Amino acid sequence: MNPSDVIQRILGIALLRAGPQDLPYSTGLMGTVIALTAAVNYPVIQRYTPEAEPLAQIGLLVAYNLGFLLAALSLRGHGPRFVQTASALFGSDIVISAVALPILLVIGRPDEANALAALAFLALLIWNIAVVRHILSAALALGGLASLATSLAYIFGASAFVRALTSG
Repeated sequence: MNPSDVIQRILGIALLRAGPQDLPYSTGLMGTVIALTAAVNYPVIQRYTPEAEPLAQIGLLVAYNLGFLLAALSLRGHGPRFVQTASALFGSDIVISAVALPILLVIGRPDEANALAALAFLALLIWNIAVVRHILSAALALGGLASLATSLAYIFGASAFVRALTSG
């Protein structure tokens, strides 16, 4: 599959039109999208959490996300879907983060003093939840509340995991 087709499929996943099964099984692709996700998110982490070490935070997030995904897929008996699902999750994160980065840099930090930034952040968060749920629902063969709960554990668990290991 040529790179243009891969990009189109990742965009399709981020727009809820394709699923992880539409990506090629490629550990090279998985590594590439993980590296690109780190590169896109580095400036956001650097700007909004200046007290944090961005590379350490990204490393912990990647470790949590891959560990969570491997455990969830293994528990559901879908371990062979790991590479495509990880590629879909990290690839769609590139898209969402690439959209979020200029918005957050222009509008500013989302807080109670900046309602527009808070609203933009909420819209991006809802989009992220929808995309993660879409991917995990397909990969884990889950529906309804189970897929939503798993998606929320994936997203918010990563933040809690990083905070637990870096605070102090």
